Amino acid sequence: MQTFWLVRHAHRLDFIEPEWFETAIYPYDPPLSSVGSDRAIAIAQELSHVEIDTIFTSPFLRTIQTAAPLARRLQLPIWLEWGLCEWLCKEWTPELPQTTPIDELKMNYPNLNFVDRSLVVPCYPETLEELDARIQIIADKLVQNNDRNMLAIAHKGSVLGIVATLTSEDRWLTYDLACGQIIKLLRTEDGDRWIVASW
Repeated sequence: MQTFWLVRHAHRLDFIEPEWFETAIYPYDPPLSSVGSDRAIAIAQELSHVEIDTIFTSPFLRTIQTAAPLARRLQLPIWLEWGLCEWLCKEWTPELPQTTPIDELKMNYPNLNFVDRSLVVPCYPETLEELDARIQIIADKLVQNNDRNMLAIAHKGSVLGIVATLTSEDRWLTYDLACGQIIKLLRTEDGDRWIVASW
């Protein structure tokens, strides 16, 4: 039975050090806090004994850092996918968030893999309706293009949106997903739908 693991990125630095934002080179791309880094290691320990064939993350540093310990342990590449990013709305960022450049990421995370184009490329600014549409598209594309066991590390809205899309249960859209929380989805034997196995 195919498994799709979904994880919200671990705790980010600006949650506990809001002043970090004032001097940051990429203020809308915060790294993990020390608590978040510890949680990323714990996630790697929790998931190191399950079958995972492919790891996807959004292009934001906090998702990559959450994935890195597990990717190293499993010796798997990390595929960056813009379709998994957080809501790109004007209320959160005054412009399209600048993420850490690829060359800089590659120096610190050599197992990153890049493709010329993401499966889904979001627009900026993005309305809530456009976010919902993007999440539905990326959820469908990820499961249509992969028949193997996947892990996606993303943001609260994108994780819960994927769960709601694949299970057809809108109640997940209001779930309070903690940083570093893991949701396990299983594909039914007929392949037509997904069920939540654990969260």
